[in-house]
Amino acid sequence: HIFAGYGFMAEDHEFVEMIENANLKFIGPNSKIIKKAGSKDEAKKIARSLKVSVIPGEDHIASKTLLGKAGEKPLEYFQKQIQKHHLNLPKNWESMELIDQANSILHASYLNQVDLFSISDLQQESAKIIQNLFNNNPGKRIRLKHVLGGGGKGQRVISSIEEVPEAVMSVLIESKSDGVGDNKNFLIELNIENSRHIEIQLLGNGNWCLEMGGRDCSIQMHEQKLVEISLTEAMLDSTVKGYESSKKLTQANVLKNDARILREMLLQAKNFGEALRLDSVSTFECIVDQENFYFMEVNTRIQVEHRVTEMAYKLRFSNPENPVDTFDVDSLVATMILINCYGEKLQLPKCIPFSLSGIEARINATNSALTPHAGGIVKEWSLPAKNETRDDQGIGVPNPCIGKSLPYNLTGAYDSNVALSVTKGVSQKDSFEKLAEIFRQMDVRGQDLNLNIDFLYGVLNWFIGNGVMLKPNTNFVSSYLALAGKMKVLSDQINFEFAWYLLLKETKSKYGEIGVEICEQKLTLLIRPLKILFGNSHLLMGWLATQKSKFKKNKLIELENPIKNLKDLYHFLNLDQTRNKFASEKIWDHDQKLLEKAINFYEDLEDELGQPNITWPDLNSLLNSKNPPSNLNLEEKSNLWRNILAAHKGHQLAMELLKLPIVLAEKAGYYKFSGNKFLEVKIPKEFLNFESKKKLISKLSSSQTANNNKILAWSGGIFYPSESPNSDDYVTEGQHVEEGQVLGLLEVMKMFYKIHAEFTGTIKKKCVETSLGLQVAKGQTLFLIEPDEQSNIHDEEQIIANQKKQTSIFMQKIFS
Repeated sequence: HIFAGYGFMAEDHEFVEMIENANLKFIGPNSKIIKKAGSKDEAKKIARSLKVSVIPGEDHIASKTLLGKAGEKPLEYFQKQIQKHHLNLPKNWESMELIDQANSILHASYLNQVDLFSISDLQQESAKIIQNLFNNNPGKRIRLKHVLGGGGKGQRVISSIEEVPEAVMSVLIESKSDGVGDNKNFLIELNIENSRHIEIQLLGNGNWCLEMGGRDCSIQMHEQKLVEISLTEAMLDSTVKGYESSKKLTQANVLKNDARILREMLLQAKNFGEALRLDSVSTFECIVDQENFYFMEVNTRIQVEHRVTEMAYKLRFSNPENPVDTFDVDSLVATMILINCYGEKLQLPKCIPFSLSGIEARINATNSALTPHAGGIVKEWSLPAKNETRDDQGIGVPNPCIGKSLPYNLTGAYDSNVALSVTKGVSQKDSFEKLAEIFRQMDVRGQDLNLNIDFLYGVLNWFIGNGVMLKPNTNFVSSYLALAGKMKVLSDQINFEFAWYLLLKETKSKYGEIGVEICEQKLTLLIRPLKILFGNSHLLMGWLATQKSKFKKNKLIELENPIKNLKDLYHFLNLDQTRNKFASEKIWDHDQKLLEKAINFYEDLEDELGQPNITWPDLNSLLNSKNPPSNLNLEEKSNLWRNILAAHKGHQLAMELLKLPIVLAEKAGYYKFSGNKFLEVKIPKEFLNFESKKKLISKLSSSQTANNNKILAWSGGIFYPSESPNSDDYVTEGQHVEEGQVLGLLEVMKMFYKIHAEFTGTIKKKCVETSLGLQVAKGQTLFLIEPDEQSNIHDEEQIIANQKKQTSIFMQKIFS
């Protein structure tokens, strides 16, 4: 028995056919099913025959291109090609429809490794089809998707006809289909802009087919999934009841409609699997656009996110001769092996609910802008936390002999995915909270590490604060990153040393030297966590979501004691005082004592008042009154009440600094980026425009590609000087280039990124000489460029002056 895992070998029908012909067993669908359903164009053909709704577009651009070459006498042209290239076709090929004739000839040409048309022919035919789609769908974008692609590779979305030639070339290169005799067919589809990505888990043994609920994979970037959430009728029904009991009828009705759509998808997926006579696992993938959904593709393999389904369901197999004789299986891979070994002997199992909600996050080697970043080394990884199931290739498992993990180099042999973190809950909110807690505690150490852990922690908290039942579309993450980019721009304008100076100045004017003395005790207590928070936009975005219910909307009025908020901030940043932590990774001892003293003061006071649940506004109001409450019997102890009031003021001094994140969030438009009662994510226009998003997202990446007169590799990867081996280099030595002009390509973890000129100038030297592609390291010089103008290096004093100006504006809002 051979198991090929999650990768593309698991759905390579030729590979599987070789295994079968060698009288071995392949754990997965048989080669005929993979061939029939694994190719995106063939799968859509089956879907149409079953009356499954598919996305408008063209599935056979390669065949259309060949027909274009054939002209007015296609049969005569085809016969010449068959003879010329010795193609082996089915006997009945001439009785087929023209498009099927062309398709059969193309498949025969792939076997003989010959091309029947050029890439230029393909680009021209694509332009005709795409122009018609643009004409019939004004304002829409078009998606190109290679039939053998996957994991976001071999896809491009275009907005104009001018982009077609480059997009076609990129799709072919990225799917490794630009060589002679490669299958160059790709789908041309109308891009559904506000779509959600929903997939259905299928399981069959050739006789029966079972659906195991869905997974919402809409939280994604670069067509690659980041967070996957189980989607089942049981979870939706339970959440509907919760909304109805809370009188949130609009939300309840939205989810009732979602349950209806899910039922339709489940039925269509099951019908597809039965028609296919599926004999293992597969995934039926759809995109949902409000009331409509469209079939997208079938993955004829076990997918990385299969554990999300395992969190929601287990399978119960029964003895047909004795129904009470049963066994349960909680692993889809184990089920694949059972089907592979026993096949038709296995009766249709029952789906038994395991938990109401499952969730998985993909830990990727990406920078803060979620761009793949190779070359880092993982040296230590904390063990899985409570409630966490982690698939990390053994990276975090210590060597039993030495007690330490072996170094793991993130070379990116396939893609940026490093590990998976999975958990389950009694509700969707519970599973989100558990996963957020897992990432709060997770500790990964190493060299030049760029991982998306802070993004995942931040975005999970954003949903917890805004609503875990919100329905983000597949563009959500890019808009979210744009907001994070704007937050970073504003955060960089804060000078905390100057903010502290202004705070002391304000305090002195109100309370004199004693006030300054009290404040100065709290310098590191407040500034340390705030600097960490403002230095990481993803943490700041998540923290602000936790604070939404703790401030009056659009006003800097606390609804919770700032002392408690400060304690929560230390916990959020995983700076709690723990014995095994280094001093740099936890609250310092003297700060802990100050914080504990303040917390104990308010707890004791609430106990004395007999009001442990008193709200902060009420308590604060009480502590700003001259006369003590009657139940304390302090009429004859006025000094004690004055001391209580003084202690309150002392503990609250300098706490107004905790309003800085709120002021910054208001300025950035953070609170306008939120959910509504229809469970939609409302995104301001600023974060929807493609160009403005791209510019803001770039602010998140600290890696520089230009340095004085050099263009540097921002990550390790493969450098290509041209679009393809047969193309001219993008630039030559001595050539004058404009800012933004493409200089080359960098392949990082199987994704291609253009290297642009950061300024206008002349190419003095190409530092990496290659015609086919060469491995480069992060920071390696790719080009020397003589700039037309010497770049204006900002004077450090001017930067500080600008920071002070902006900091003054922010602090003034706090003081007012």
